[in-house]
Amino acid sequence: MSNAADDQPQTVQDRLASLRHLAQAFPKEQREDVLLELDDLSSDLQANTDGSSIQTLHQRLKRLAAIAMMARMFASNNQQAIEEFANHLVELTNATKIEK
Repeated sequence: MSNAADDQPQTVQDRLASLRHLAQAFPKEQREDVLLELDDLSSDLQANTDGSSIQTLHQRLKRLAAIAMMARMFASNNQQAIEEFANHLVELTNATKIEK
């Protein structure tokens, strides 16, 4: 039996919550960086009402991608969760319609 919530598309906040959960698999130093960036990104997304904020959003998403790549290089385990984080980050970028 399908849950009605399962049929609903993920919101941006749902995606951010998923990224926060996946960030727990990161090595400690990268995990702290990711969680701070996600908090800032969440605030920026809520406040984004003008075009000047788009550049800030791009920078945050790029930093998150860079942190994920670094974590993947240094993590001896949890590679799958870190890769899933990167995939979810791409989905978040697509969901927010942020384009270069």
